[in-house]
Amino acid sequence: MNHSPMASKEKIAQNTKSLSIRLLFVAGIFLLALAVFAFIADEMVLENENYLDQVVFAHLKELTNPFMTKLMVAVTFFGSSYFLFPAYILLILYFLFLKKNKQLSWNIAAVGITSTVILFSLKAIFHRHRPLDPLVQNVNGFSFPSGHSFSSFTFFGLLIYILWHYPMSAALRWTLTIFFFFFACAIAFSRVYLHVHYASDVIAGFCLCLVWLGLSFWLLEKLGRTAFKKTN
Repeated sequence: MNHSPMASKEKIAQNTKSLSIRLLFVAGIFLLALAVFAFIADEMVLENENYLDQVVFAHLKELTNPFMTKLMVAVTFFGSSYFLFPAYILLILYFLFLKKNKQLSWNIAAVGITSTVILFSLKAIFHRHRPLDPLVQNVNGFSFPSGHSFSSFTFFGLLIYILWHYPMSAALRWTLTIFFFFFACAIAFSRVYLHVHYASDVIAGFCLCLVWLGLSFWLLEKLGRTAFKKTN
């Protein structure tokens, strides 16, 4: 084996380059998500430029039928507080008592609580009203950003992040990652289909999730409070 100083320097340089590329990629995604959220907030919410939203609603009319509506009502449940609140509790308890990872449990709780505060603060700031022709009744609150979209992407994004720091086969990790992502997408889609949110609401919710999770993980690591790498 080659343990020369030159080989060690080359290995360090390769690792540094790989890390720099990953950081640039993550920073690019973060900035893009922030820019899209700001654009939607300014042009579509404050300036009421709703052409995209109306086009999406027009296309969704072709998919609207009783079976699809029942399916979307079932899917949208998984983005509600009736599902997410118990899910967060179970996840916290799992790592606290079964995995004996108190730090990770507190981190999960912190992400869940702060994301809720961020969501309702933004809803109160923008005061965007919901579409006037919902397919379901008793939907309250403001429309922007979509709470179901933001909350489901945040929760399942958190699960995906944990998966990639948890010992398991690559096949299972990728399968669960793809499933969680597309399930969150289905929840976001259900909100537009049911006419309780505009398409711009759910896109903004997704972008907000990318920004907030990115900031949360970065801050936890900076403070030395992350325990995601200790789940085994």
